[in-house]
Amino acid sequence: MTKERQITLAKVLLSFSLVLILLGVALNLESQALVSPITNTHVIGQAENSDINITTTDKPVTVTEEEQETTAPENSNTGTNNTNSGTQNTNTNTNTNTNTETPAQPSQTPQTPSPSIEEVNNSLRKSIETSYGITVRYGVETNGYTVAGLSTVRLTDSNRINQLLNELNNNLALYPSGFFDETKQAGYTLTIYLIKQYSQQNVTGITDSTTPNILISLATDYSFTESLHHEIYHYIEKYMYAKGANYTTWNTLNPIGFNYGETNNTYSYVSTGNINASFVNTYAQTDQYEDRASTFEYMMDDTEAGCLQTGTPIWKKAKYISEQIDAVFQTVSPNVLEYWERYVYN
Repeated sequence: MTKERQITLAKVLLSFSLVLILLGVALNLESQALVSPITNTHVIGQAENSDINITTTDKPVTVTEEEQETTAPENSNTGTNNTNSGTQNTNTNTNTNTNTETPAQPSQTPQTPSPSIEEVNNSLRKSIETSYGITVRYGVETNGYTVAGLSTVRLTDSNRINQLLNELNNNLALYPSGFFDETKQAGYTLTIYLIKQYSQQNVTGITDSTTPNILISLATDYSFTESLHHEIYHYIEKYMYAKGANYTTWNTLNPIGFNYGETNNTYSYVSTGNINASFVNTYAQTDQYEDRASTFEYMMDDTEAGCLQTGTPIWKKAKYISEQIDAVFQTVSPNVLEYWERYVYN
């Protein structure tokens, strides 16, 4: 091979190596951008990893004493043995002959064994799935589940699972009849994983809607109902966007100059107690999706927070959310006061 050809070949190999290096750098940067299990991060709209909502809290674990005192349900099918003692009737005549009647034998009714707590839980889970079309998983069924780079710890206490299934059933009943069936019929199925906690302890719930088969996982060491309604809103908003929900003027409800991702305690109702705050908490300042989910969480609460009084900035956000749900869902009517609207139209 001539020297000229050797130089040409060397240039070709050098160019090819440079291309490979640049390609490797690009792939590494893309990977870093897509995998982001960082506290208070919400990722939406990316092609390979779209719609993973990671909800976090600055609060410690908030399981109440009442929630910790989980006892097995009373067995209502426990049979009682009733013993009927026969009475001897002795008739004595003048011939001293004694006639003794044989007492009647009690009837032996077979007893039905009471169902185990695991059987009760499975029956309740199936009832939820039948009523709402929502799949529920817990215990060993969640073994090895990871999401957004986080591993999970499964629930092992059957009594705690029973309590959570009852809370789940009661809270799903707060939504209109057919509400979840509507989203399911549109191709947005829902599975709920009940776990104990994530490997990152301040994460309370994650909604993974990278596919239409949406999966919500809830760290039940934290307040269950708050996390449930927060993540459910992420689920229903996915459906709403597909049906044309429009939040183009949402940012006009925020303080002038505010940018999501820049938290400011003075804007937080939780931090200040100011009913005219613009956000329910600092986490709501993460992005507009977490803002709406956090607001909806307050709308579903048992008691009305002061920030939801008529005319406040957060009340205006709650009204905006209610109007969008009314406009999108066929199972929701503007003429019916839904549970989440009771603080908006009071």
